[in-house]
Amino acid sequence: MDLGKKLMVIIFVMFGLLITLLIAASHTVLLSSFSGLETRDTMENTERVQYAIASEASYLDKTAMDWAYWDDTCGFVRTLDPGYIQSNLGDDTLFELDLNLMLFINESGVPVYAKSMDLVNEEAVPVPPGVLERVGSGLLVTRDSTDSIAGVILLEEGPMLVIGRPILNSLEEGPVRGTLILGKYLDDVFIESLEERTQSSLSLFTVEEEMPPDLREIFDEALLKIVVNPLGEERIAGYFVLKDPEESPVALVRTDYPRDLYAQGKKTLYCMYGFLLLSVVLVGTATKLSLDRLLVLRLIAVDNFLNKVKKEKDLSRRLEIEGDDEIHRLSGGINEMLASIRLAEQESKAREHEKKFILDSLEEMVVLQDPDFKILWANRAALELLKMELEDLKGLTGRDLEAMGRLFFTNPGCLQFSADGSWPGGEFESPEGKTWLFRSKPVRDEAGNIVAVLVTGMEITDRKNYELELFREKQNAEKANRAKSEFLANMSHELRTPLNSVIGFSDILSEQVFGELNGKQLKYVRNISISGKHLLKIINEILDLSKVESGKFELNYSRFRLAEAFEEVREMLFPLAAGKGITVELNIDRCLSEISADRARFVQVLCNLMENAIKFSNEDGQVRVEASPRAGLVEISVSDDGIGIAEEDHEKLFKPFSQIDSSSSKIYPGTGLGLALVKEVVQLHGGSVWFKSEAGKGSTFGFSIPINGWGENL
Repeated sequence: MDLGKKLMVIIFVMFGLLITLLIAASHTVLLSSFSGLETRDTMENTERVQYAIASEASYLDKTAMDWAYWDDTCGFVRTLDPGYIQSNLGDDTLFELDLNLMLFINESGVPVYAKSMDLVNEEAVPVPPGVLERVGSGLLVTRDSTDSIAGVILLEEGPMLVIGRPILNSLEEGPVRGTLILGKYLDDVFIESLEERTQSSLSLFTVEEEMPPDLREIFDEALLKIVVNPLGEERIAGYFVLKDPEESPVALVRTDYPRDLYAQGKKTLYCMYGFLLLSVVLVGTATKLSLDRLLVLRLIAVDNFLNKVKKEKDLSRRLEIEGDDEIHRLSGGINEMLASIRLAEQESKAREHEKKFILDSLEEMVVLQDPDFKILWANRAALELLKMELEDLKGLTGRDLEAMGRLFFTNPGCLQFSADGSWPGGEFESPEGKTWLFRSKPVRDEAGNIVAVLVTGMEITDRKNYELELFREKQNAEKANRAKSEFLANMSHELRTPLNSVIGFSDILSEQVFGELNGKQLKYVRNISISGKHLLKIINEILDLSKVESGKFELNYSRFRLAEAFEEVREMLFPLAAGKGITVELNIDRCLSEISADRARFVQVLCNLMENAIKFSNEDGQVRVEASPRAGLVEISVSDDGIGIAEEDHEKLFKPFSQIDSSSSKIYPGTGLGLALVKEVVQLHGGSVWFKSEAGKGSTFGFSIPINGWGENL
């Protein structure tokens, strides 16, 4: 489907949805308004009928008041004077008053005179038994001067509107002398006259009749108010209930009217719907034609131009669109884009030529394959080594070259192609004895898909010879290092035996076991002992490092109290600290009691760190030793307030036979083995060492080892 048809569908769908929404909204709102107007009009008409019945009752009530409050009537109910009957209650009386019943009841509630007429047939009829029953029950009897009776009673002859007033004597105040009851049948004649007066169609349903379920529901609702309910598309009805003097329902009155207002509203709505539909068709057609002229035809011209450029691959063409709007600017953008593409194509060709020139000038082989490992391109070095032309090489795979015998190297152990034809690469030897290194690398796009495979190869004969020479030199160095370690270990053992004798004999002489020595002799003997012990410590450190390097250093684990080890080291170094006026402070966390480690080596590490701190502390300074648990480790730190270590000298720490500088070695003598040995012993325990220091601000060395031993941590 082209753009014009799509646009036409979209326009008419949009207008269709719009008109549907408008019709739905107007139908709901306007029809509801018409229905509301119709309901109010029907209710007013029904109220008019209800008022007409009430007017009839009011007329009867006034008539009853005129007769009941007449003194002659008061005397008549007591004396039953025939003259009153002859002069006032003739046969024409009920016709003149338009009444069906006139009933006189004395003060005892007993009917004393009654006159009942059939107004249609113009003849006297008996008083309805239902009236006499209600008189006997007291329903139609007044007992007070303010009493009144009004309502509709249901008789066998039909419903009757009855009005009753107490009979009173106007000359004297006293009790009620009786009751006057006037009655009028709500028969067909009355209904017809009521229809004529109210211009309504009336129906009356008594409670004794069998009502349909819908009328029964309306009857229940009409007990409280007037009910309006449509009877169909052409009629609407209003309902109200007539009640007896005791307010009990007697009959349901229905007034129905033609639905002229509703029909006229619907007709108006349908005319409006037709007008809206016609408007939609006209506006939609006009919109479609306008869009075709302003947009679609011009876009079709753009599309035809682009298809022509694509088909002819002529980037020199230019699109001309008249106007001064977005499409005109779009044509300008397309022209600029074509110019940019043409320029980019020219630049791409130039770069392609440049890349080809650079790759052809390389001594390395460069081969580009597609994802199926078919050769797409190769540089000059690859073509010369394979002794093939590029056109002959294109489309071949490594397996094809192997089958053709075009591979210029032989190495059966490495020349293996995968099932998909890929080649992992590796090192190969040519028949001339040269070594080549080949690498295969996938080329991926932005989505991670393999679009090509790049294979490179270079001669590495000289590099391989150099690596072989380095490997031999490394083996010789390792052999010499092992010989050195064995020599140091042997020499240390050879030196310790006579040195222990020297230290032992000098200690015996200093104790003057074999005779007294003068002061000068005693001083020299003690110097011999001190120097011998210092030399023995150095030899022991050298021996320990030799054991570490040769892998013969062993740890003897045991459980010991940490506080006792700290006290042992502090007492051992007390003379050295006291000589400089330095105090040693020990802080051990209460949670720490025993640890599992090589006690002798632990003491050696702690002694080296504390001795180092005392040696580099200022006179009258302080050395702080702290121990605390942390995640299954015991962390120990030794801090001093001495000269500190500059940042550039940090890398020299923990290296054997290394000190900060020669001048410091003169001021602070040492071999540089202590910290190196500390690091090795701690690492053998499965721990680590650390330090922090600034020049002139003191130093802190620390280490951490497992509390429960290296083996148990594993």
